[in-house]
Amino acid sequence: MEKYQFRSALILGLSIGILGALISLLPIGATWEEDFGLGLLFKLRGQRPAPQNTEIISINGETAAQLGLGEEIPEWPRTLHAELINKLNQAGVNLIVYDIFFKRPRDAKADNLLARTIRESGNVMLVSYMQQEQLKTGDDILYVERLIPPVGILADAALDLAPFVLPKVPVKVSRFWIFSGEQQYFSLPTAALLHLADPDGRRVQQLITNSGAEFPPGLDREGISQLLRNNQELLDSMLDTLQNHSKQRMQEDQFQYLEAALDLHHGSIYPYLNFYGPPGTIKTHPIQEVLAASPESLSQFQGKTIFIGYAGAYQPKQKDGFYTVFSQPNGLDISGVEIAATAFSNLLYRETLSPLAYGWVIVLLTGFGIAITLLFRLLPGLAGIVSGLVIGAVYFTSVYLLFKQFNLWLPWFIPLLLQIPFALIISLILHYQQMRTSREQLRHLFGYYLPGDVIDRLARDNRQPAGQIESAYGVCLASDAQNYTAMAEKMEPEALQTYLNHYFKILFSPVRSHNGIVSDVVGDAMLAIWPSTQAKHNMQQMACEAALEIGEGIKNSDLEPKLITRIGLHSGELVMSHVGAIDHFEYRAVGDMVNTTSRIENLNKLLGTQVAASEDFVKELQGIETRELGKFTVSGKQHPITLYEIAARTEQASDELLRLHEEFAEALVEWQDGSRTIAYEKFQQLAKEYPDDGPTHYYIKQFHERRSTHRSSL
Repeated sequence: MEKYQFRSALILGLSIGILGALISLLPIGATWEEDFGLGLLFKLRGQRPAPQNTEIISINGETAAQLGLGEEIPEWPRTLHAELINKLNQAGVNLIVYDIFFKRPRDAKADNLLARTIRESGNVMLVSYMQQEQLKTGDDILYVERLIPPVGILADAALDLAPFVLPKVPVKVSRFWIFSGEQQYFSLPTAALLHLADPDGRRVQQLITNSGAEFPPGLDREGISQLLRNNQELLDSMLDTLQNHSKQRMQEDQFQYLEAALDLHHGSIYPYLNFYGPPGTIKTHPIQEVLAASPESLSQFQGKTIFIGYAGAYQPKQKDGFYTVFSQPNGLDISGVEIAATAFSNLLYRETLSPLAYGWVIVLLTGFGIAITLLFRLLPGLAGIVSGLVIGAVYFTSVYLLFKQFNLWLPWFIPLLLQIPFALIISLILHYQQMRTSREQLRHLFGYYLPGDVIDRLARDNRQPAGQIESAYGVCLASDAQNYTAMAEKMEPEALQTYLNHYFKILFSPVRSHNGIVSDVVGDAMLAIWPSTQAKHNMQQMACEAALEIGEGIKNSDLEPKLITRIGLHSGELVMSHVGAIDHFEYRAVGDMVNTTSRIENLNKLLGTQVAASEDFVKELQGIETRELGKFTVSGKQHPITLYEIAARTEQASDELLRLHEEFAEALVEWQDGSRTIAYEKFQQLAKEYPDDGPTHYYIKQFHERRSTHRSSL
């Protein structure tokens, strides 16, 4: 890539990179990455094992039917919840978290029983309701958030109250709050983790003291949390103290809870949920099964955190379901209580998703835009497209593996579905414009010599003609008229000129109509070429069609006399060069390729054929009837080449011609195997049936010459 092209490609790449970075910062870009990008990563990863120490007890429509209760779950007797709490505590659970809002007082006796059970258990947390209210102050409207606790008697008995705010609107839920509201209330999962980590607040206080800091008097849980969020240095010191000094004196689960509780102050207060799978992935038990379970079967709950709420395959009017990436085609969403349990487990195991920081997103997308644009400009066309697909696949695979193994979420939607297509389209447009400019420049400098990719390469080279040599893959067609010299001697110069003009028109038209180039004309001979930078561009087929049309054109023309035109065809490496001196140059094909084609054309005279081609040439032909003529050594070649006769198009080949070729092939096999006498007899028989077949007579003559030579040597 030239310096100017590289600079322009770099500027374009930088523009595409910055554009991608800007889109990622816009709400629409974030929505694309979250809805499509993150969604596909979750679906590809699929369901993963849920944590064993967090389970759910579900209340749903099936429960109502089996317990003989109505579908309006809030109207169920609260004695049922008291019985459930007693059974769970008998099993030795760590913590019971209710994601059911007990909004109003009910039967006083039942409420008192439930309150007494909650108070005596000392490990039951209840969810509160976060309500947003509008206050008018003059012309302004203020939005005030107010925490509404459950019914007073239950709220007073609970270990703690905490809200769990999720959007009950038709949007995808992908995040949760660690702290809710302007007052920074602990959310339900956060409060559950903090109570398990430090039930009485002494552990955190001791860590602060052991870290060399003075514990401010009178701080409650919210105050300590605010202190840690505002003092990251103190938080890091506490984590270091916990890891290096306190770990040995603590039980493993206590250490895990405390470390997770401290670590949640490091990250975002609005982290992304790392879902475990579709609804029901976290182990869920219907409430009626737990109520009916024996003490032995309840032992499975020992040491676990239990979330209780609306969940299951059937929920009345999907009253607590939320649309997520794992929402089912049948309309079943993940319940709020399962989202709460997921958030709690994410915090406990420190596996909330870690999106790339905005600064790194900008660096990544800018660098990706530059890299992919340089690639497309360096490798235009199909090579660039294939390379772009490969790089896109590698990038997406890397993003997926980082997501799966390390919970690291990198953007892929914008780079792969926006930046790559945009860079490709712009690069193709620029490449097309560059090709047009180069072609015009080449035509201006040298005239009409070569089409396509060879012209593109020549147009980019501003050296003097004498120093230009171009190698390309190509096809050569060499022609010569039989008995031209004898005819020319008998014609007047003006008549000969008119005759040749008409003759060459018959030759040139098929060459040009099949995208060939007339490279050279000397006397009655013509050299035509089909050049390209790559093989298999259908050049052999085009050259073959041109050769057949030349024969048909002369046969059907009004030329008198009709010159029999012999044609040779060959393919391989073609060397193009400016030939000349001083101020006159001709651009033409030179070298071994041209010489070999000319030798093949000369063999037509020996074989009595009109169109002969090399084996390399005929390999690519389709719909053409050919005949192998044998191996021949041409001047300047160390190894013999196999020649074929181009006879006719397949659909025009007569049965007689096909039979001739079949019988000739049998005789040729005998000849090549050394059975010359058998081959001779077959050629003799062919000569009787086809007296005008030149190749047959050639081999008969060869047999006689070899026999005469053998006798002379004896």
